[in-house]
Amino acid sequence: MSTAVRTETLVELLEQTLSRRGEKIALKITTHGGYEQISFAELKEKSERFAATLNKRGLQRGEKFAIIGKPRTDWAVAFLGILKAGGVALPIDASWQTGEVQRVLREMDAVGAVVADAPHYEMVKDQRHLQHIVTMDRLPGVPTVSDWLSRERFEGVPADPDDVAVMLCTSGTTGNAKGVMLSHENIVSNAKSSLSRLDFAEEDVVLGIPPWYHVFGLIVLVCCLHAGAQLIYTDDYKNLLTYMAENKINILVGVPKLFHAMYEKLESTIQENRLARFLWRYAPTLLGARIKRRLVGDAQLKYFLSGGAPLDTKVMKGFRRLGIGMVEGYGLTETSPVLAVSTPFNDKIGSVGPAIPGVEIRIDNPNNEGIGEIVVRGPNVMKGYYKNPEATKKVIDPDGWFHTGDLGYLDEDGWLYIKGRKKNVIVLEGGKNVYPEEIEFELKQIPLIEEIMIKGGKRKGLEVIKAFVYPKPELLQKHSPEELKKMIWEAIKEKSKDLAPYKRVHSQQDLIILDKPFEKSSKLDIKRYLYDEA
Repeated sequence: MSTAVRTETLVELLEQTLSRRGEKIALKITTHGGYEQISFAELKEKSERFAATLNKRGLQRGEKFAIIGKPRTDWAVAFLGILKAGGVALPIDASWQTGEVQRVLREMDAVGAVVADAPHYEMVKDQRHLQHIVTMDRLPGVPTVSDWLSRERFEGVPADPDDVAVMLCTSGTTGNAKGVMLSHENIVSNAKSSLSRLDFAEEDVVLGIPPWYHVFGLIVLVCCLHAGAQLIYTDDYKNLLTYMAENKINILVGVPKLFHAMYEKLESTIQENRLARFLWRYAPTLLGARIKRRLVGDAQLKYFLSGGAPLDTKVMKGFRRLGIGMVEGYGLTETSPVLAVSTPFNDKIGSVGPAIPGVEIRIDNPNNEGIGEIVVRGPNVMKGYYKNPEATKKVIDPDGWFHTGDLGYLDEDGWLYIKGRKKNVIVLEGGKNVYPEEIEFELKQIPLIEEIMIKGGKRKGLEVIKAFVYPKPELLQKHSPEELKKMIWEAIKEKSKDLAPYKRVHSQQDLIILDKPFEKSSKLDIKRYLYDEA
């Protein structure tokens, strides 16, 4: 059983690095004209000045202050400033619509908001419960983050590691948003334990795709600031390779969709070049060395880090074959988020690695294959859901174990393998359990398919496996729905030969073709409940 150790607050964790690294660049954000950047010293000074203004304007310890917008230097200034003033940072997804934003601000009792631009300002300007509204862009009659950089001496606000530091909402769309309360200790312990596995160094340059209002992006931000590494954020996928080369990055952090696209492009390039095909077959690490030189010049490319969703094992194997390290992690918003992290090169393909230090993982009620619900315990487990003790009790038992709702198993070395979501399991008439995610991983490799969801359904009174497919958008323009369905069905039948018979879609009647992408939650999970009927 893990024992609680008194840790410092998140502000204390970062303060030493901000002072020590001084004028070194802490953060760079890509813009249309280049980069926006801020040094460690600037971030320290500006966040203190922003905190001083918050204190002067009456922000009380524990009050929630929202940040709405994509990552910018002002986002980081506001985030640290809110924490230094004793407040609780409430990052909100920049893509949420007006109703979602307003509902979360109201239900989470936000007293203020820092918003990026005019569209986000329009969402919040009439919310009477907000005592403060500050913008990143300059708008008529509205103070900016820069305007709120006080010249008065900042008096730090005492905080306790058990105080809530950050609240993140799991959803804002259905009226039952859950505010995940993460304490300073939750985040500090998770950052330290994650870094013991990830090994970010002061001289490293990290390029990150996940935005900071998602828990994955937020922990990357905290880890980089604590380690003293430079973090570059971009959502400009088209110019990603340019940013990698210009900045000679050491670590690329992204979601599986990014790495799948990169690998697909790499495969295509290799097949078009005779020398590359030869090297791939007989000297893959030599080919990999050439690729790494093109990507980052003479810098050391340590590894790619994937999180947020399962990574295709083919992609994992392919990059490692080239000598490019591929690390996969697993976690949830409620666990601050990291629970397990693999290593750049290992032979346990498909595993997300062992638990990080301080975290316990066990499998609850395993079946005869050893698969059961993943339950975890550690200092990173959230304090609970805001104003929702009943929901909290459903997921955190009296012994402190958090029930993830995910299914998986542990091997003899304690490495974790994810099989899917507990609530998504399909139980067939013969008693076999089918894990939709496993089938999705196989079938999404079909070139015709953009997105796929596997669900259980009824046909003639029996439980069957159904496939909901959104085809590649260009195919929707070229082919009729009937033609597409026939093409995709033939491809599914061929690809399903890699699956056990009971895991296959057995009838074309159980293939449903969609004409638009799946609706997704704020976590980018498909809203499966919307697709119960064909």
